[in-house]
Amino acid sequence: MTEVVLQPQFLGAARRLLQQPTHMWIGKIRMEVTPSVQVSFTQAIRIDPGQGRQPLHRDDAMHLWRHPGPPCRLQLMLALNDFTSANGATLVIPGSHHWDDERAPTYAEAVPAVMPAGSALLWPGGVYHGGGANTTDSPRYSLSVALDLGNLRQEENQYLAVPRETVMTLPEEVQRLLGWDRCPPGLGQVETQDPHLLLERTQEELATRPRGANPLK
Repeated sequence: MTEVVLQPQFLGAARRLLQQPTHMWIGKIRMEVTPSVQVSFTQAIRIDPGQGRQPLHRDDAMHLWRHPGPPCRLQLMLALNDFTSANGATLVIPGSHHWDDERAPTYAEAVPAVMPAGSALLWPGGVYHGGGANTTDSPRYSLSVALDLGNLRQEENQYLAVPRETVMTLPEEVQRLLGWDRCPPGLGQVETQDPHLLLERTQEELATRPRGANPLK
C-alpha cells in the first residue's frame, strides 16, 4: 500500500485539506501549530455478484464528528477493475458533507462513482456514501485508505496491525503516517520525545546485533 498512501494527489490533497494551522495560548505566548495527518485504516474490498447496496453512511462518524464543520478525514477508493453502475460502483451524495446531523441520506440523492480501473475517488469523511449493488456475474474489487488528523485515534490500531519488523522496512514518511510521529503540540510522544526515535534506535540496535538474533528483544 506504500505507493497508494504516498500518491501525491491523495496525500497532497489530504495535507491541503486537513493540515490547517491553528493557535493556542501558553501563558503569554501565542503558539502556532499545524496538526499532522495519519493513516487511519486500509481495506481491500470485494463486492460479489448478488450483493446488495450498503447503507449510506459517513466515515467520520467513527469519531462522532459533528456537521457542518471542518473535515477530519480524506478517504480514497482505488478502482482495481472498472466501476460501473451495475457492478457496485460506490454511491456518493455530492455536497452532503455540508449537511447538518439531522438530515438523513436517501439512495435517490446518491450517484454511482463510475470510473475505469486505476482511477480513484476522493471524498471528505463527512460525505454520505456506500457500496452499490452488484447485479453482474463478476466481483468488483477496490482498495480504500483513510487519512485522518493526527490528533484523533486511528480507526484501525496500526501499532498492532503492522508488525514492527514490517514498519522497519518502510520509508520514514510512511512510518510517520502510520503513527510513529508526534502530532503538534505533543500528542503521541514517548517520554516527551518523538516516537520515531524508537524506530531509529531499533535500527541502530539491529546493525550491531549478531546475525540471527531476535530484533525485537
